Amino acid sequence: MEMRQHVTTAARLALAQWSQRLGADGMEAMRSRPGLTAAVDQHIAQIRDTIGHARPEALAAYADGVADAVTAKGWRADETARGWEGASWPSLHLLAVCVLAARLS
Repeated sequence: MEMRQHVTTAARLALAQWSQRLGADGMEAMRSRPGLTAAVDQHIAQIRDTIGHARPEALAAYADGVADAVTAKGWRADETARGWEGASWPSLHLLAVCVLAARLS
């Protein structure tokens, strides 16, 4: 397996972990909460403006960077426990990454 394939495989694994942590529950909540969907769509637009074409490698690196920055400031992914009511900016942003990653599949 060439190096690029290793990187892509690692990126897909990282994105799958984000999906397990936030994405699956968040996307389920989006089905019944139009306001959540609209907020995530805005975050998707921000992400696309920042990284351009959403490839697994770019999305995974971006998600890790966001998570590192906000975790250092005390954020933790607890939105699922609250049913996504009043979700924090980092959670919405990382959910948007999960939505973009799901569209790649």
